[in-house]
Amino acid sequence: MTNIPAIYQGELKTLDQIRVSPLSRAYTFSDSIYEVIPYFLGKPLCFNEHVDRMIQSANLIGLSVNIENAIDDMKELASTLTNQDGYVYYQISRGVDMVRSHLYQDDLEIERFGYAMPFSFPSSAVSAMLCEDERWGKCNIKSTSLLGNVLALNQAKSLGCQEVVMHKGGFMTEAGASNVFYFDSDGSVRTSSLSENILPGITREILIKALKDTPYCVKEGSCAISDFNDSPCMWLTSSTKGMLPLTNLIGTEYKLEENHEGYKDVTELFNSAMQLHLAASG
Repeated sequence: MTNIPAIYQGELKTLDQIRVSPLSRAYTFSDSIYEVIPYFLGKPLCFNEHVDRMIQSANLIGLSVNIENAIDDMKELASTLTNQDGYVYYQISRGVDMVRSHLYQDDLEIERFGYAMPFSFPSSAVSAMLCEDERWGKCNIKSTSLLGNVLALNQAKSLGCQEVVMHKGGFMTEAGASNVFYFDSDGSVRTSSLSENILPGITREILIKALKDTPYCVKEGSCAISDFNDSPCMWLTSSTKGMLPLTNLIGTEYKLEENHEGYKDVTELFNSAMQLHLAASG
């Protein structure tokens, strides 16, 4: 980690040089938000959309952010990924509170931290485990409060899985670090409607728009987990996964149908949309 570019309060260093107070509210309360912006050969995917979501997350937790400072930080980090695949992780916390208290002081200095990481984006199918969604009730906020995700994903890991598909009362929400799509038994592409239980994924939106006005137009709504037993194909979307199929889902009868024609078509449409977004980024 000695050569990983990192930034703290606007000062570019390396990750091993960053020093964060143990009284940071990000550390004591997860009182912070974050974004992960993917870069392909040095080009960002949907930079403005990630910034807009960070602003929305900040507003939802009452965090007053100078977004221009944040943009400058992220662009400075991104400049270290010239002609590389990777991502910029960027986090904003409410600040360092010298007295640990649920009640925060109104005059705290906002804390900004991020780093740039070269990364090989995955392309292989993954397995997943079905589980009850026991996270907090504001998953539409991209908060660092991720203990529910951590516990679920590590339980899945113990079963040889790389992801989880979560549900509340028998209806799908999302995966541990991804949104979920699937073909139902009628051949329609389905995903859960946005709500406080679901992060409004940037890659999710790319796919939905790419499939609009095609035979695969996405149906958003309530998705019963019983649908999975008859689904020929399920897949994940996220900034770092792109679009990855699920081979199986422990807790259901689902098993991926190899060489599913509909999934091939959807993948082509998605990849075309991704290229357009990257071209637009300059």
